[in-house]
Amino acid sequence: MAAGAAAGAWVLVLSLWGAVVGSQNITARIGEPLVLNCKGAPKKPPQQLEWKLNTGRTEAWKVLSTQGDSWDSVARILPNGSLLLPAVGIQDEGTFRCRAMSRKGKETKSNYQVQVYKIPGKPEIVDPASELTAGIPNKVGTCVSEGGYPAGTLSWHLDGKPLISDGKGVSVKEETRRHPETGLFTVQSELMVTPALGQAPRPTFSCSFSPGLPRRRALHAASIQPSVWEPVPLEKVQLVVEPEGGAVAPGGTVTLTCEAPAQPPLQIHWLKDGMPLPLPPSPVLLLPEVGPQDQGTYSCVATYPAHGPQESPAVSISIIETGEEGTTTGSVGGLGLGTLALALGILGGLGTAALLIGIIMWQRRKHRGEERKAPENQEEEEEHAELNQSEEPEVAEGSAGGP
Repeated sequence: MAAGAAAGAWVLVLSLWGAVVGSQNITARIGEPLVLNCKGAPKKPPQQLEWKLNTGRTEAWKVLSTQGDSWDSVARILPNGSLLLPAVGIQDEGTFRCRAMSRKGKETKSNYQVQVYKIPGKPEIVDPASELTAGIPNKVGTCVSEGGYPAGTLSWHLDGKPLISDGKGVSVKEETRRHPETGLFTVQSELMVTPALGQAPRPTFSCSFSPGLPRRRALHAASIQPSVWEPVPLEKVQLVVEPEGGAVAPGGTVTLTCEAPAQPPLQIHWLKDGMPLPLPPSPVLLLPEVGPQDQGTYSCVATYPAHGPQESPAVSISIIETGEEGTTTGSVGGLGLGTLALALGILGGLGTAALLIGIIMWQRRKHRGEERKAPENQEEEEEHAELNQSEEPEVAEGSAGGP
């Protein structure tokens, strides 16, 4: 009765595994039992059969006896002649052969090639990027699959289409490690991409694990959707100065504003004469009570997330020196030296012209005055001569009437 019950139990086991042992190539899940049928073996003892195996547990062919031995915990022969492996492991991969003799004297051979596998958990994208910068290489993330056997492969997809490493816009770095005790594999794949300008603002990246065994479905990780940021051209980073032109009287105030339109907000740093100023990041720089030490060229540097800095065009700050009458005697950064020289030249030319005109007018007036005085002098001389003539006869008469 006990033997009949045991035989019935093994018939049930064989019925469960019948679909598996029907093939010469057997794929078994690690940790689960496996039954290999010995074809042609008598269903009841006494049986004439022999099982031989060559796996990772053996150095050469190992012969198993129906009487049982130290291999009972690894593999043992059932009453119906089949071979039972209670818990298949990686070391059980290999070849299993059975040679049986029926009661009628017919010999039958069975040959199985066993391969084991273990499906890992769903892959995961670790260190995912939240933002990518167009035009430069960006790390999207690292896809990791742990605890699988055999190693399998990882693949990346963009908007549902496979990504293939081309060394230009797409680069994939893969690494496979094997656990020294369990023998299971950890596979990881790092993805680098260079988004093109004008690409979709939020692409969808995903990765999947393929076990590398027939009829095994791929496992997919949760997808990610980083945003794509396009860098602002340098000409769009501007520096506005108040007062306009950057020229200010001593003790005045200058306000510098860095305009770099972008989202998210940027960090703004300041440079003077090409050297960083020890100031906290701010889009506005205030210079109160400007003195000689504040003169120079200023520029702002906008630092974008996950991207290099961009510097604005420089602006010159100078001090205007004013005289008692309020006239400008010096300006650096307001009017240029060339413009100042041109203005002085024009003023000098106008002054010279005015001086020449004044000299000419003065000479003309002098000449006219001389012309007017000449007739008057002539009349005076004639009158003076007449007087002299009239006095001479009188003198002569006086001298004639004397003694």
